[in-house]
Amino acid sequence: MGESTIDTNNSSFHRRIATFSHSAIILTVFCLAMIHLESVLKPFFIALGIYFVLKPGADWLSKNNFPVFLSYLTMLLLFILILISTAFFAWSQAQGLIEDEDRQDEYNDKLNKKWTNLKNVPLIGPAITESVKGDSGTVEGDLESIGIGSGGSATDLVASVVSEVGAFVTTSITVLFFLIFIIFEAHLLPGRIERAWPGSSTGRVEIIQTQIEEGINTYIIVKTGCGIGSAFIAAIIMLMFGIDLWFVWAVMTFILNYVPYIGSLIATIPPLILGVILLTPTMLLIMTLLLLINQQVWGNYIETKWAGRALDLSPVILLLITAFSFWLWGITGMILAVPLFAIVKIVLENIEETRPIAILLSERAPTLEEAWQDALKDGYLSSGEFHKLSELQRSLGVSDEEVVRISCRSAAQTILKRGRARADEIEFIIDALEGRDDFTELRENLSPGKVPKNLRSQLEDLIDKLEDESEEE
Repeated sequence: MGESTIDTNNSSFHRRIATFSHSAIILTVFCLAMIHLESVLKPFFIALGIYFVLKPGADWLSKNNFPVFLSYLTMLLLFILILISTAFFAWSQAQGLIEDEDRQDEYNDKLNKKWTNLKNVPLIGPAITESVKGDSGTVEGDLESIGIGSGGSATDLVASVVSEVGAFVTTSITVLFFLIFIIFEAHLLPGRIERAWPGSSTGRVEIIQTQIEEGINTYIIVKTGCGIGSAFIAAIIMLMFGIDLWFVWAVMTFILNYVPYIGSLIATIPPLILGVILLTPTMLLIMTLLLLINQQVWGNYIETKWAGRALDLSPVILLLITAFSFWLWGITGMILAVPLFAIVKIVLENIEETRPIAILLSERAPTLEEAWQDALKDGYLSSGEFHKLSELQRSLGVSDEEVVRISCRSAAQTILKRGRARADEIEFIIDALEGRDDFTELRENLSPGKVPKNLRSQLEDLIDKLEDESEEE
């Protein structure tokens, strides 16, 4: 008996080692491919990201009797229109500042005065004076004396700009071709998999596809909504304080909102630099506080309340992935890192051998009740969420009776917080009320919509009773 247990433990240990070693090999090959095949993979992943951006709107159009391809074409044209309009307005604003010589002279005068005052500061001033050769009296002259700001000729600058524009056009065309084929392949892939591996493979692939679409769609919708809100408020704040190029910095705030944790902070740097030149210390402090409060409200409160743990990724792993992606592909890599990493984690979750790795990549290991509360946060339980909850129930060894109580408690708590009931929540509560004659009124009168006061009190009593029953077991 003892030898059999030891052999089983050894076999399990060797399987885990093999899983981690194979995963490490696959990860190494993937990283090398991303480094050496950037010209191919980067446009593909950009197209994949755009596909997920277009998908929620295209799905909504499809449900309203639009053909699938026409739905995606409509969303793509709308996306291009918004992109071109935003770029044109930002370019017009920047061009207006470049052509305004009076405003540039004002900037130079204020900057030189600030620079002169900085050189008179007791601790910083002597260090600046020692590093600068001579004293030109201007920021530009002092920086050029230490080798900063002495760029190439105008011809080199024009050649560089032309090269960048050419590369952008080439990448855009490649991304467009990839996007068209991804739209077609997304609907044909499940059928090909069923034909290649008949049986249970299709169900597994559909579950993975559903979870990826639900997770990434939620991420895209929440990030886009919070990005628009944060950028709009930031634009108002910068406009109030007279910061030039406020629309450009607002667009930057929106884009960098997709970069976790540090993106919004990076977006505040350019307007703060202009604020140092234009504003008094008191006004600069007020503007800084308003911008930071705006970021914290949208990033740490509204986004968390809206999405919860939609992707459930470890913050430390996210920062490492973001840093690596920036080193690899710059800002584009930072934006693409989170959804791509989430897709990898979802795939790992649905493979028995690699599920422990997915758990290690998660933010935390929730209890079954916490998982139910997160799933019912929006009042609906999708097929992907139900599959994850079933897998968690199986791995934790929780009985079906306890799951009925947990789902009912979670649904009741969500209804009480929102003040309104939805169909999925009512279904879980009705299942738990079977055979409970003391809650007949609740079972007969609970319906979608606003919950009356007498039913709210009964929901509270039901939660207390279910908790007592769970503790007794």
